[in-house]
Amino acid sequence: MARRTAAAQQHRGRFRFGDDAVVDVLEAALLHEGGEPRLTHGFHTYPAGLHPDAARDLVQSFEGQRMLDPFCGGGTTLIEARVAGRSAVGRDISPIAVLVAKARTATPDEELLTLFRSTARKLTEAARHARDLPPEPILTAVEKWYARHALWELEAIRKGIHEADPRVRNLLWACFSSLLVKVSWRASDTSGRREKHHRPAGTTAVLFHKKVRELARREAELRDAVPPGTPEADVAFADARSLSLDRQVQLVVTSPPYPSTYDYLPLQHLRHVWLEERQPSWEAEIGPRRDWRDGAAEAKKRWAGDTMRWTARAAALLEPGGHLVVVIGDGLTPQGGVDTAKATEDAAREAGLAVIGRASVERPDHARNTVRWEHAFAFRK
Repeated sequence: MARRTAAAQQHRGRFRFGDDAVVDVLEAALLHEGGEPRLTHGFHTYPAGLHPDAARDLVQSFEGQRMLDPFCGGGTTLIEARVAGRSAVGRDISPIAVLVAKARTATPDEELLTLFRSTARKLTEAARHARDLPPEPILTAVEKWYARHALWELEAIRKGIHEADPRVRNLLWACFSSLLVKVSWRASDTSGRREKHHRPAGTTAVLFHKKVRELARREAELRDAVPPGTPEADVAFADARSLSLDRQVQLVVTSPPYPSTYDYLPLQHLRHVWLEERQPSWEAEIGPRRDWRDGAAEAKKRWAGDTMRWTARAAALLEPGGHLVVVIGDGLTPQGGVDTAKATEDAAREAGLAVIGRASVERPDHARNTVRWEHAFAFRK
């Protein structure tokens, strides 16, 4: 390792502390932006994912054959762990995240991809001629968000997936899920605003077929990039604050929710309804934006406590000598900023971890017309 920095250094919107070689990696990860989609990254919109190149750099820069991401979201770190030949373990409190991460990390063989594509062609054709509305209570929950022909087509695809070969069903659900906001009258995946517009009949069916072809192509690319013998990712529903595993890991790489940034579970409402997934209690979210509407002091206290709890669980699951790598940004609230760096470091120290590197950079927040600090930490057990 390079020499340890003698003292913290701050200049021009950047802060560095720790081992120079480690801090260089952390800072470079924070500075990634843009780039072309590769592998299965970017398939199916998922809010606030870690930049794929940042995930790649962080996974490859720290040793550990078995890697955990307790906030895996759409599976960005898990994809990079598989490409690095690691055993990838992902957990998330959102069933939609689990669905997406499973699809993004999958590497089916050509026989299964052929079955996947041929099944989708049949579902697409059925959707073109569909005239059945979804059953209650789905219709009541979603009717105001879709044109009548979109409801017909989505229902035909939904019914067809239920009857499809179980070996490709999860991939079909992921493609179906990827359309549910796009063909709706919701403004975007991160906005609940209703914007009514017109799309011709048949658009939903065509888009579904295109998404299947895209995912099949991307999974073949991922399969070619993953070293032979690398295990499939282990992805499941779990709360990071009470997480347990059958055995320990050598590396944790994660990006927990930034406080007061999104209300993640409500944003997935349409998907929960269509996929008939039981939506977790909104109280289960860590640091959602709505918490700060009811009082900043209590929201900050609750978020800090949750940070202590999930960090303690991650540390307990780490083998001695293992590393926890965390990327997190400060919260922006009407009452002011939320410093996530101190709380993250305090939680790690309380869990018995030593900080070996920290990099922080100011990044523009275009939605709020301001800047926020983002931080990357490396801790050792």
